[in-house]
Formats: sequence, C-alpha cells, structure tokens
Amino acid sequence: MRLNGHGFDAVPVVCLDDECVPGGDLGAIARLLCLDYEPPVTLTPAQLFRKWMLVLDAAKRYLQQAPFAGLSHKSPDRDRTFRELGWHIVLIPRAFVTAYDANEFPNSLFAEKDVPVELTGSDIATEMAESQRVVQTWWRDAGSQDPLDRVLETYWGSHTLLESFEREVWHTAQHTRQVMMFLRQLEVEPDRPLTAEDLTGLPLPEGVWD
Repeated sequence: MRLNGHGFDAVPVVCLDDECVPGGDLGAIARLLCLDYEPPVTLTPAQLFRKWMLVLDAAKRYLQQAPFAGLSHKSPDRDRTFRELGWHIVLIPRAFVTAYDANEFPNSLFAEKDVPVELTGSDIATEMAESQRVVQTWWRDAGSQDPLDRVLETYWGSHTLLESFEREVWHTAQHTRQVMMFLRQLEVEPDRPLTAEDLTGLPLPEGVWD
C-alpha cells in the first residue's frame, strides 16, 4: 500500500524517509541519496534496435533447444518456470510497442499468468518471432524517424521513450542470459551463446539472476 501511495505498482523501489524512487533508475537513486553518479552513455536508437534483433534471434534459438520437461523447471530468483520466463520475453517487445502507442507503460502489460503448460519451446520461439515482427514494423513505420524524446509514465517512473526503449532491450537481454543458464542447468549448450561483445553498451547487471 505504501508503494501504491507513491505511484508504484511494481518493485524494486528504493525509499528514504517518505520519498521513493524506482529501484532500476540509478540516477534517481543517486539523487535520493545525494551521491555523485555519471550515467553510462545510451546507445543510439538504431544501435538499440540492432541489439534487440540480435538478442531476440538468440532467445528463439535457445527456446527451440529446450527439452519439454525442462520447461517446467523453476528459476532460482522467483516462482517462475522456464516456460513462463520464455513467455515473458515474448511479451516484452509487444508491451513496448503498446506503450508507445498508448503513451503509458503500466506493469500490467507484462501479465504472464496462466501460460499454457502444453506450450513447447518451439511454440514459444514462434511467438517470439511474431513479437520480433511487431517491433520491426514499429521501427520501419515510426521508431526509426522518431527522436524518442516524448516522456511516458512508466512502471518505474517518468521516462523518455529512448530510456524506455533502452530498458526493454536490456530487459530482454537479461532474461535471455537466464534462458542460457536454464539450458546449461539442463545440460544443453546454447546454440551460439551471446557474448560480452554482443551485449556491449547495454546497462546489464553483473549477475544473471539480479
């Protein structure tokens, strides 16, 4: 209830006394705590788009490798199965494009409840391909010509479209790193694993499950 009173509907959130800021906004946290902070340089929209396509291609490959039984395994960070994680990745690009059109980005766009347990990894990869097509269409018709400086009310505060774009690219990349980890726990080596060079420029946490 306290977080709702500050306008937040999702964690993480950092609070000091009666002031709260999104836990994923390092600049806001630094200001709250009166710390010096130099934010990293954001990639250009074209660079971010290329990174997103590369990461989604990788996620599709990995889900196609996933053994059906392994999709029911739970992640160590929360009560989420491998299948649900894959479906979450499906939702991220669609959520961003929906937010772009609606001019708001609520956390509800990531609702992943009741994911059918009969979905195979190939089924999820097919849906990822459709999500990729949604983003490609957005980029062709609008995104590539947009300065992305419009401010949205998002699930982690007020941010420009460029900040939101960057966030959902690294959001996808972080979960794709987790998909690679899931496969390795199932003794399956990911096909063409993402490398540090592939992810250069994205503000990813050091830990795979952070």
